[in-house]
Amino acid sequence: MRYLVFLLVPLTFSLYSCTSKEPKTEPSSPTKPNVISAKQTLDYLGVYKGVLPCADCEGIETLLELQDTTRFVLTTRYLGKSETPFVVRGTYGWNANETQIQLDNQKGGPYAYAVMEGSLQQLDLQGKPITGDLASRYRLIKMKKDAQTGELLVAKEATVVKGTTPAAPIAFALAGTEWRLHTLLKKKIRAPKKPFTLTLLSKDARFTAYMGCNQIGGQYIMPSVDGLAFTAVISTKMACPDDQVEATFVKLLSQVDAYSIQKDQLILRQGKTVLAQFSAAK
Repeated sequence: MRYLVFLLVPLTFSLYSCTSKEPKTEPSSPTKPNVISAKQTLDYLGVYKGVLPCADCEGIETLLELQDTTRFVLTTRYLGKSETPFVVRGTYGWNANETQIQLDNQKGGPYAYAVMEGSLQQLDLQGKPITGDLASRYRLIKMKKDAQTGELLVAKEATVVKGTTPAAPIAFALAGTEWRLHTLLKKKIRAPKKPFTLTLLSKDARFTAYMGCNQIGGQYIMPSVDGLAFTAVISTKMACPDDQVEATFVKLLSQVDAYSIQKDQLILRQGKTVLAQFSAAK
């Protein structure tokens, strides 16, 4: 009996040792995508040109020159409206993974571009790709100067987007039209003696509005094809007997992030939620 006990002890110890030596399986961590730095791998310095979509003109002729690793010159011209170019000079930097450039002094307007082989793709105000039917038109193509004439030509390495058709013309443009409010938060507005109006001015990216009492104004930006936002909103401070519509309208301006035009109707939205509807003054 004593012999049997001594025999079982080494056997138990041996089994415990084998069991305890089994390796523990650690959960595998997900592999991170291999992001290639455009700054380190592409010849990105130079001049980029394109005609970007415009709310109330034939297009925004855009010329962006990356002069060196920190400085840029941005020249824009509104085709069919003004021959005067708008020129902005400043500095630019890169995002964390060096795939986008960010123009430093372009507050209130598009400021970020994805850097690709032979082109720049304009991004929205959140630094995300612009989507929709006109997304491919938000591209600037890299150019080169002809040695003899100095004319800007498409660089050989650029990939030109083909088969892009212009947006269908609309009867009433977002900017330059007097829009008259008729529905606010899905409630019909009783027609006032003096119309409640909203007008956007493309020349200086400002807007004016009248909702029954005070004069309202500020700036607007269009970060994408159907994106719209109102900023720096101000108004006069007159005492108004009934300013419910005006107060609601002013509050909703900060929530607007998109718009659409259907024939003579302007719709302001927050995502898919309709905030206000207008008819074009005729």
